[in-house]
Amino acid sequence: MIATRLLGFLFLAAGTTAILGAQVPVTEDPSHKVTFENAQLRIMNVNVPPGGMSLDHRHDFDVVTVSMTSGTATRVQTPGQPAGPNRPARPLGDASVNEYTGKPASHRVENIGKTAYQLFAVENLKKSGWSTTPAATGLATKMVTEGRAFRVYDVRLARATSQTAHTHAVPTIVILMSGKAMSDGPDAQAKALAPAPVGLRQLDQPGQWIYVPAGDTHHVVRLGTTDAHVVEIEIR
Repeated sequence: MIATRLLGFLFLAAGTTAILGAQVPVTEDPSHKVTFENAQLRIMNVNVPPGGMSLDHRHDFDVVTVSMTSGTATRVQTPGQPAGPNRPARPLGDASVNEYTGKPASHRVENIGKTAYQLFAVENLKKSGWSTTPAATGLATKMVTEGRAFRVYDVRLARATSQTAHTHAVPTIVILMSGKAMSDGPDAQAKALAPAPVGLRQLDQPGQWIYVPAGDTHHVVRLGTTDAHVVEIEIR
């Protein structure tokens, strides 16, 4: 009887260890591919195929995610809990900010839809002291969400407003959602920020991005006759 109980206890302990061991840092989850990183931020390409599931991964820093597709249904499961309710599809360009710095959390994401779940994700690697500088303003530029570590702007350039210009007080990532656009700004820091794209750049494929250094004034110009949609993320 004692041997049986001991065996059961060891089996339970081994199972608990296996569950804990399954939790990996988000950077070690194959569905979260790191595409750029410096001392201030980390950019990840999140891609979970239809019917697929991410690993049980841990977030340690505040993160903003931007939907790169018209969306697919998903559900999230936290360790030791049943899967959560089905989450509706996120439309293209939808931005969401989550605060994990100082309160890390783990989960896994299951794609229950019929198309890929694709996100552009940016982590702010600060542990405290986020910027409180004023928000940027400009034509066709609307702030859609913010948190202590980020501000997110939606920029839509149509026939009536084919270009805009503004200055961000903090480093900013500019991402093309649809259409084509040209971003023009100082490139004095291009060498220091390599391999991040900086300065005069043409964006003609969804997901292409540029890095705008703090204090730089940049222009965004629509190219062609199709409306251009850009999302800008300030790293506070």
